[in-house]
Amino acid sequence: MGDVLSWQQIGSAGAFTTSQVARLIHRDPSEVLRWTKGEPPLIASDYEPIQNRPILSFEALLEARFVSHMLREGVPMRLLRKVSDKLKGQGITHPLAAEREIVSDGFRLFESSDGRLINLVNECYAEPDLMKPALEGRVRFKRGVALYFEPYPRDLPLVRIDPRLAFGRPVVVDGDAATPTAKLASVAESEGVEAAADWYLISADAVRQAAEFEQRLAA
Repeated sequence: MGDVLSWQQIGSAGAFTTSQVARLIHRDPSEVLRWTKGEPPLIASDYEPIQNRPILSFEALLEARFVSHMLREGVPMRLLRKVSDKLKGQGITHPLAAEREIVSDGFRLFESSDGRLINLVNECYAEPDLMKPALEGRVRFKRGVALYFEPYPRDLPLVRIDPRLAFGRPVVVDGDAATPTAKLASVAESEGVEAAADWYLISADAVRQAAEFEQRLAA
C-alpha cells in the first residue's frame, strides 16, 4: 500500500496528479490515467488515491515521460509492459525511471551498457546504428536515485523539475533562487521581462527561459 496524502501534502511531497503529468509530457490525461491501471499497472503510484484519483511520484512522472517517448517512436504498449514487468521482477519499483539508458529501434527495447546494446527481453546484442534518437531531456541522478529532470538542457538549461523545489512544479534555478516558470511567464507577459527579473531578483535570461518553457507546454 502507498502512503496516504491530503491534497495539501501532495505539493510538499513533490507528487503529481495524472493531469499535471499529462501536461508536462504533452499527453492526454486519459492516457496517463490508463497507464496507472492494470495488474500490475505500467506505472505504479507510491501513494494512495485521493477521491479515486491516482497520485504519482516524481519517479512515476519520469516513467510516464519514458512511456510517452517510446510510444511516439513506435514501440508497442505490450512491449513496454513486458519489459516493465520483467524489470520490476528484479525488485525495482520504477524500472523505467532508473539510472540506466534504455533505447529503441522502434520495435525493441535495449539497454545501452559499455558501448553495447542488450535486448531487454531476450538479452541478445544489437548494432548501435539501429537505434532511434534518445529520450529528450536529462535526468540528474545521485547514487542511483533521480534528483531532478532538465526538460531542455541545451537551450533552456535553467529549467528543471525537482520534487524538492516549488512542490515539484517546473522552476528556473538561477543562483540560489528557484522560481516557478508559470509565475515568471505570467509576470513577464503582463509587466515585461526586465520587470519580472527585478521582481524575483533573477536574471532576464532566466525569465526568458521560463517564458519559453511555458510556451512549449502550451503548444
